[in-house]
Amino acid sequence: MVVIRTSDNAPTEGAVVSSKSPERLSLFGLVVFSSPILIMQAIEIPWRTYLPSLFATKFGLSLGAVGALMMAIRLFDGVAEPAIAWASDRFPTRWGLRRPWMAAGAPLIMLGAAGVFFDWPWTGLASLIVACLVLHLGYVMLVTPHGGWGLELARDAGERLRITAGKLWFAAAGTIAILLLPSALERGFGIGLEGQVAALGMVLLVLCPLIVVIVLRVIPEPDLARGDDAKLANPVSLFVELARLPGMRRVLLLQALAGFAPAASGAVFLFFVDGGLGLKGWGSTLLLLQMAVMLVMTPVWSRFGARFEPRALLALSFGWQLVIAPLVLLLPAGMLAAAIGFLTLRGLFAGLDFLVLRTMVAEIAHDSAAAGLRCGASCHSACNIAMRLAMGGGAWFALSLLSMASGDGAASSINASTALRVVFVLPSVLVGGLGLVALAVEHLRTVRGSAGLPPTCCNPSA
Repeated sequence: MVVIRTSDNAPTEGAVVSSKSPERLSLFGLVVFSSPILIMQAIEIPWRTYLPSLFATKFGLSLGAVGALMMAIRLFDGVAEPAIAWASDRFPTRWGLRRPWMAAGAPLIMLGAAGVFFDWPWTGLASLIVACLVLHLGYVMLVTPHGGWGLELARDAGERLRITAGKLWFAAAGTIAILLLPSALERGFGIGLEGQVAALGMVLLVLCPLIVVIVLRVIPEPDLARGDDAKLANPVSLFVELARLPGMRRVLLLQALAGFAPAASGAVFLFFVDGGLGLKGWGSTLLLLQMAVMLVMTPVWSRFGARFEPRALLALSFGWQLVIAPLVLLLPAGMLAAAIGFLTLRGLFAGLDFLVLRTMVAEIAHDSAAAGLRCGASCHSACNIAMRLAMGGGAWFALSLLSMASGDGAASSINASTALRVVFVLPSVLVGGLGLVALAVEHLRTVRGSAGLPPTCCNPSA
């Protein structure tokens, strides 16, 4: 059971918790709690989109080698995250379960960012790899406890949906705010990729300590019932328990599919815009457009998503990818308006799958806590592992496919443009089709009497 304290530190909590419901974050509290998403986006956006191009051009790495590096770092995340999630679930401290990990992760993020985003006289491939590992270790120490904390802040499904949607909206808004900088540098000052990455690094170095301090100071951690120590004894036993939770394996499969396509498309997005669409110098601006569409649509899905069954929303998300993605093959080269129209359509349902799946995970974590298993961070971690491994695989898949498609460079410009478009669209088509198949199989199992997707994941009234 999750209970938010209301008697201690009344002045601080009074600014955060609604007076009508002590378990409901005020708008101010929701904004403050969601603000670490800015740090996450300041890492993820360069990692998915800008750094692959920089690593290839700055260090002379092949696209296949860049893809392998991206996948290796995601594998490192997959090893570190369950251990950190388990420890933040297992060992309460006088400062709480989540706060110490976030506080320790911030300086690691800053140290790693200094080595990844900036070119120093001693920078080489070995130092770059070390900096990437340090950056991602700090990233995992921040995002995993924060995610578990978010799953524990409310007891009812409506509030869990609201917190998840708030974080998603903040991710879109933060992405826009972050992308404005490289877009302005690109369009207004003609600054290239290396300068844009360095500017993003400066943003991360400033935001990270400021946001972490504010969140840890303002947001109270809820009191949690003590978990079953036998089940929390080690990460292996805990994750075995998670695998047995109703619906968890299906959620992880769908989360992996939902992470694969955006990472694959993001890894080749700048190549696609420059060479596939013939719009060189518009990459950051078009990335900004996609996030603007998500920013507008997230409140819509937050408001109306609770009225629909989760499987229907997921089918809508996967089906839209399958239908819309191939239209990129019909876009005329060099026509900015057509590219804007396509990316707007493509972004109408972006993030819907994430919103639904993370709300489902919040429901699973809540039910587990009520049964005596304290596993908020570990549930969040399991989804993150599935998503990040899929993201690493997606980036590796797209970059390797692009490397093979480019061949020895002898292809004509028309063939090269077509190859870039196919590489960009193929992951979305594959994921859209596989997602619909997985949902159809689950529906058949439900019809035959098997346990289906939890009916109350996004519908508090179900």
